Amino acid sequence: MNLRKAIELQLPQGFLIQEQLATGGTSWVYLASRPGGHERLIVKVMHPGMMKPDRVERFLREIRILKKLDHPRIVPVLDSGEADGVVYFTMPYIAGETLETRLRRGGDPFSVRETLLVARDVADALDHAHARGVVHRDVKPGNILLAGETAYLMDFGYAKASSLMSADDAAKESRFSIGTPDYMSPEQVKSKWGADWRTDFFSLGCVMYEMLAGRLPFPAASRRAAMETRLETSAPDVRALRPDVPADVAAIVRRNLESSPSERFATASALRSAVDEALRRLAAG
Repeated sequence: MNLRKAIELQLPQGFLIQEQLATGGTSWVYLASRPGGHERLIVKVMHPGMMKPDRVERFLREIRILKKLDHPRIVPVLDSGEADGVVYFTMPYIAGETLETRLRRGGDPFSVRETLLVARDVADALDHAHARGVVHRDVKPGNILLAGETAYLMDFGYAKASSLMSADDAAKESRFSIGTPDYMSPEQVKSKWGADWRTDFFSLGCVMYEMLAGRLPFPAASRRAAMETRLETSAPDVRALRPDVPADVAAIVRRNLESSPSERFATASALRSAVDEALRRLAAG
């Protein structure tokens, strides 16, 4: 029996895998639906060729983390299981596209309002996760789903929840950097510093900067350069590339991108409040 058929037997009755949507480093993502296509599910499957103990444990930890979270701006786990020796989990299908897809497509830049709406929703999701001891550690355009004016935070594959990590897991992770180089905070690059919840604010600052300026705050030609640049330089003012960005919005981006975690917003709730105030001022003209 092939893997698709094995997984279909585990799905709710009538659901069939229709297409592969994405291929990650350790997983595949499929769209499944019932005949007619009106009921849909997303199925995330551990890549059979990546079934090493540490990777399986990280995949299972993602499932456990998502089951701890229940927030309208976080794509949840519906069910999980094993098929043909391969682990998987299902999520609701949300019609939309990732922020990365939108950015790579080009066209008109994001408006200040659009950027703030995404930041507000992601800050909401992070506030919920942080309150439950979960640090995402991989906030980036590819992990933000856009559906109209609503943004959802996805993919907790790199997330850290101290309550779900053994001492051995933590010791292993302290030896290397976790995250995506273009969006990693300085403390993620220097993993021995021990990144806490404020690393997510730095990553969100990179996302906001990219949405507004059309480029990353620390552009680099290589993975190593991308990681090292932020240790040596501060992010440029976003208004140097986008003069129409209001001062209070530029200040939010700049504060998120502070090298020292203590200089960033203290909580996601505080960040959300600052974004809400910027939206109110923007609406007032």
